Amino acid sequence: MKMKHFVPLLVELGIVLLYFVTETEQAQESADIVFLIDGSNKVERAEFQLIHSFIANIVEDLNIGPRAIQIAVVQYSNVPSTEFYLKAYSTKRGILKAMEHLHQKGGHKANVGLALQFLMDKHFIAGAGSRAAEKVPQIMILITSRQSTDDVKNAVFLMKKLGTFIFVVGVKDADADEMKMIATDPSFTILLPDVRRMAPAQTQLMPLLSLIAKKQLVIEVQESKVEAQVSKRDIIFLIAGSSCVEHENFLEMVKFISNIVNKFVIGSDSVQVAVVQYCDDHPLTEWYLNTYTTQSALQSALARLRMNGGREVYTGAALDYVFKNHFTRAAGSRKEDGVPQLLVVITGERSVDDVKVPAEALKRAAVMTIAIGVKNADQAQIKDIAIDPSLIFNVERFQDLHGIKEQVMTPLSTLAGVTITYDQPTEPSIKEVDKKDIVFLVDGSYSRKRRKLPIIQSFITKTIEAFDIGSDTVQVGLVQYSDSATPEFFLNTYSSKDEMLSHVRKLRLRGGTVLKTEEALKYVLKYIFNKYSGSRHEEGVPQFLVLITGGKLNDDVKQTSDALSRAGIKTLAIGFENAIMQQLQEVTLDANLVFDMKDLHSVPEVQQEVLLSLSTLNIPTQTTGLSISPTIKVPTEADKKDIVFLIDGSFNVGDTNLPPIRAFIKSIIETLDIGTDRVQVGLVQYSDIAQPEFFLNTYSRKGELIAHINKLTLRGGTELKTGAALKYVQKYVFTRDAGSRKEERVPQFLILITGGRSKDDIKAPSDALLRSGVMTIVIGAENAIKLQLQEAALNPSLVYSVKEFHSLPEIQQAVLIPLSTLNGVRIISELPTLKTINENPETQERDIVFLIDDSQRAAASFDSIQEFLYSIIKQLNIGEDRNRVAVVQYSEKARVEFPLDAYTDKGDLLAAVQRLRPAGGSVVNTGAAMKHVLEKIFTKAAGSRRADNVPQILVLLTCSKSMDDVKEAADTLKRAAIVTFVIGVPDSDIQELQEIVYFPNLLFEAQDFKSLPEIQEQLLQPLTTLIIKIIKMPHGVTEGHKRDIVFLIDGSSHVGIYFYLIRDFIVNLIPHFDIGKDKDQISVVQYSDDTRVEFPLNALSNKEDALAAVKMLRQKGGSELRTGAALDFVRKNVFSKSRGGRKHLGSSQIMLLITSRKSQDDVRRPSEQLKQAGVVAFIVGIGDVEGSELRQIAYSPNLSFQVDNYLGLSDLDLHMLTVSQRTENVPIPPTIGSGVDRRDIVFLIDGSAKLGKGFQVVRKFMAKIVEGFDVGVGKVQFSVVQFSENPRTEFFLNSHATKKKVLVAIKKLKLKRGKKINVGQALDHVMHEVFTSSAGSRIGNAVPQILVLLTCGKSNDDISQQADKLRELGIVLFGIGLKDADETVLEPLAYSPALAFPVKTIKGLVNIQHQLQQIMKTVAVEVVEKSAGDK
Repeated sequence: MKMKHFVPLLVELGIVLLYFVTETEQAQESADIVFLIDGSNKVERAEFQLIHSFIANIVEDLNIGPRAIQIAVVQYSNVPSTEFYLKAYSTKRGILKAMEHLHQKGGHKANVGLALQFLMDKHFIAGAGSRAAEKVPQIMILITSRQSTDDVKNAVFLMKKLGTFIFVVGVKDADADEMKMIATDPSFTILLPDVRRMAPAQTQLMPLLSLIAKKQLVIEVQESKVEAQVSKRDIIFLIAGSSCVEHENFLEMVKFISNIVNKFVIGSDSVQVAVVQYCDDHPLTEWYLNTYTTQSALQSALARLRMNGGREVYTGAALDYVFKNHFTRAAGSRKEDGVPQLLVVITGERSVDDVKVPAEALKRAAVMTIAIGVKNADQAQIKDIAIDPSLIFNVERFQDLHGIKEQVMTPLSTLAGVTITYDQPTEPSIKEVDKKDIVFLVDGSYSRKRRKLPIIQSFITKTIEAFDIGSDTVQVGLVQYSDSATPEFFLNTYSSKDEMLSHVRKLRLRGGTVLKTEEALKYVLKYIFNKYSGSRHEEGVPQFLVLITGGKLNDDVKQTSDALSRAGIKTLAIGFENAIMQQLQEVTLDANLVFDMKDLHSVPEVQQEVLLSLSTLNIPTQTTGLSISPTIKVPTEADKKDIVFLIDGSFNVGDTNLPPIRAFIKSIIETLDIGTDRVQVGLVQYSDIAQPEFFLNTYSRKGELIAHINKLTLRGGTELKTGAALKYVQKYVFTRDAGSRKEERVPQFLILITGGRSKDDIKAPSDALLRSGVMTIVIGAENAIKLQLQEAALNPSLVYSVKEFHSLPEIQQAVLIPLSTLNGVRIISELPTLKTINENPETQERDIVFLIDDSQRAAASFDSIQEFLYSIIKQLNIGEDRNRVAVVQYSEKARVEFPLDAYTDKGDLLAAVQRLRPAGGSVVNTGAAMKHVLEKIFTKAAGSRRADNVPQILVLLTCSKSMDDVKEAADTLKRAAIVTFVIGVPDSDIQELQEIVYFPNLLFEAQDFKSLPEIQEQLLQPLTTLIIKIIKMPHGVTEGHKRDIVFLIDGSSHVGIYFYLIRDFIVNLIPHFDIGKDKDQISVVQYSDDTRVEFPLNALSNKEDALAAVKMLRQKGGSELRTGAALDFVRKNVFSKSRGGRKHLGSSQIMLLITSRKSQDDVRRPSEQLKQAGVVAFIVGIGDVEGSELRQIAYSPNLSFQVDNYLGLSDLDLHMLTVSQRTENVPIPPTIGSGVDRRDIVFLIDGSAKLGKGFQVVRKFMAKIVEGFDVGVGKVQFSVVQFSENPRTEFFLNSHATKKKVLVAIKKLKLKRGKKINVGQALDHVMHEVFTSSAGSRIGNAVPQILVLLTCGKSNDDISQQADKLRELGIVLFGIGLKDADETVLEPLAYSPALAFPVKTIKGLVNIQHQLQQIMKTVAVEVVEKSAGDK
């Protein structure tokens, strides 16, 4: 008699383990056992011996023999190798003897998939001794030390299908999930992190091996629907074959399908594939599902596939055709057998006909449709076609299809079917649900009387008390809202009822006068009902939202309410006070779920009704009538993220704070899905310098990350340089080599955790990170400075502050929200961040030439180009002394439509644009066209005002690769200071466009001509705000291509380890020079206390030798820095004829000085002699070099540059080159006073009684500012004015002629006092009494006029007119708001919003002093961008 017991069903293959209890106690044991063991280098030699002993011990306990149990052993790493076959040894002694000769094979990889296939091909066959044909059990025991380095799925599938018993023993870093996937049953896996403790594994294995050998445990492979859901599937590819696709794109589609199909086992009992091509309204069947039954036949058919052609796309008709003609039994469909039916639609055009009706028919028939949109595909139609939004894939070009292959493979391989639910109007089910997620959204506005708060608290408390609270039962979240929403606690914040109730009892209204219910509903949908905040929606747990409000709904909530409903969230609404019940029905979508709690008597009744609803309602069904959801969740691009932690590792943090930092990072990582194709994590520590712990691509498993973090120790350091650390992560961590997937558009996150004040500038490197697409989240603790945290963060809302590091768990959920919801940043412009400008957009002058590609390819979309051009010009202020516009079209040749002086009236100009017609042409010569506009349009005869220094702009729009060279023409335009904007569409050559464009951020890409309106605003911003100031060079600089360039670099010991960054700076510049005997020559000279020539101008004759020579540079050393002596040396010796100088041959002579500190000798005389000799000196100062000295040495102030630290050199590369190229021939200017910094600065100080003792701090603040400038007649002048009810001038601009006298005057200042302040009156006073020539102002001599307003209260008079008056006079106002200053007034007053500085405390002035000083010193910059506030 036999008893049959079912061991758990293996869903993947329809495999059932059957356990038999036989009447015979002793059954003959027989089995074929193959040991597959990891022999890679991951397993140490001693560990391999332990595995060897483990196998030997198992063999010792088995009954070995030709009719009993046979053993084989195979090693694997890169490739598998046989140690001995099943038939090799028939005795236990023979096997053990053979085992003695077992040696580890080594290898870097662990290809388990390859090894499994090897076993099936070479071992589980009769020739190797397998007795499978005799129904002897086949057993494989895999011993692995890590995750497989190749794909195992297909091999596992085939091995299981053969009925092989698979056991997996994992040691060391074996992947538990992979082990379970490989094993016949999860219970057949044994995980042993320590190889030395393998004895328990033998104890677990032996009983199971015995049962199998006695055939008391057998495998039954069933042909069932379960098997069909994974191993069998019918896949039809529906591809657009119209002529719009083009032949090369069609081949890309075929290649994509071929690569996908190649991953499957093809056959009548596995995967079947059909292909249908369509265009116009007659789809064409290439072959049916049952046409080809082998992989080779299918691939041959794909190779023969040719594009059908046709002019229009009828996707709707094609969907209907496939549904009626292919998803049928006659065409090979196995839908009736439960085999998943999949349709992959690939289209690159908008369908002429409707797609929605046939797509819905496919969905109702349980066909899972994947939609791939390319190029011009209509997104609304793509959404209608796909069965689920997660099954929509979009690429810009057909060539990009290969990039989504793995993403498409996932649903094709894993989707097992769809569940179709038809909604029926039903009564709520009275069924107790153990698990639920409940979120309370509470009106916390000021309009709610505080006496109502206890009622609300009591209501929420009683609701919570009615449920079993816990992470596996009922979870509750709470959000308050008024004008914005604020979470009190998330669903996963509390797992204890007592903690939750304690929080509710301490609840206080958040305040606010406006009630924005729709925004609050959106907030909870996006940020609370997600897995990071604790929602278990994906697990099928019912989701409830309870809205409690006492006000009228001022906004339309219907769209958001529908979204909540579609997301499966059931909303209940409770109204009190002024709430309108009819409005609340729009929120709940069900009148039965609106409850009126307008008086105290109704509270108990409402409480019971709400509790009944929460206790009895299940997950709401969708209201759309039909809901279709895939059985298996498909991974999407949104699951991918690159996250780098940048943590303060200085001594300020201390060892006591390290454990909470480690715990916080681990808690974040625990919530993430770690993997090379999912979330990657990197970690960098910093103090004075940054040091990586691990990069984004170092670890691919969560366990490895956690293990490294557990071992983390502080690197130490006394200073904190956050700015330098931000530059480091941008340059060395968010890169492809370090694992960043930025180029694949994977979201990039930086989480900065710091506990102190940074010693360097944060703003510039933070802006650079933002421009590179990195989203920075900032966490500050203990001594961190709030202003610095805000400068570092992507947005002030992403700054999280805690008093101490031990409080980090309090903000974990808040940090997870942006990590889970932010997808990226859109950079509109990357123009320089300094915003100092005095040009009014209404009066601005510029000459703009549009150079338009009118080749045959562009001509087809000329209407879109014409409309785009019309829209741009419409936004410009056109006039003879305003903006002038010319248009030139080109293909083989350029054709001038109208020059710059043709139209001075906007109406006439727009009419001319409407009359434009394309000429067409087979090829384009962009280089020749650019040369043409330079010679024929940017001339005085054609209306150009280039000679009057009016900005010259060229806007190139092209869709084709040029047939001629563009580099020479582009370089010529740059040297002529003509700023070229470039607009390219997909078929243009990106590398070519980058060569043409003036700055990289002036390159705009559109998907196609129809998409041009999408970039209009991006183009207009720099087009209307960019200012180009021509840098004047001495005669001869631009003649020909001969230049003598000398790098004079600080080689003193002060530079230290950062010398290599100076060397790299030169290395990065050299590729941009045309080095040769009759072209550019370069020399490098080091200096400190003396000067040393590394190589002279005539030493190197090509770029390669120059690069090699620079890379070999070694630091000179020396304690002093004698810059004056070095300048003299260079003039007399390096630029001399004997050392290769070619001044006598007309070559330009350029020197680039790089220095790290103030010179210890005089630089004035040597600088003047250099200028008189015609040497153009560029100078770069690093760190705290005195700005006045830099400007004195530089040929002109425009040619002096200053960076905060050595890392900042990398940001100068391109800027230095563009400056050196924008040149004109003019006589040498006078040397007297050259390089002197001149500006007039007035402090307008709030002297009211409110400032009080803070006046001492203000005095020190002013003194610090003054100390940073070179004060004197003909240099920088200062004035101070105090004000309260009325203003009082303390001293004028011409009162004190030296820095010492100004500082003494500031020190003597006494607080004016007064109860009120009149800012308007004070501003009028400084305009009429201080910024005048009689008071010392040089406003008429183009000297920058700066006003620093410092106020700590609200003005009592009108200030609405003063801002415009100040701008008209060219006065740049910096606004500093202390204490209760009105920030809403301060920002409009400031010259631009960037020059408004709110400071919460008086002591906070020290935090902005350096930043303010730097901006004040650079009000005259070469290329600037107007801020929004300037328009």
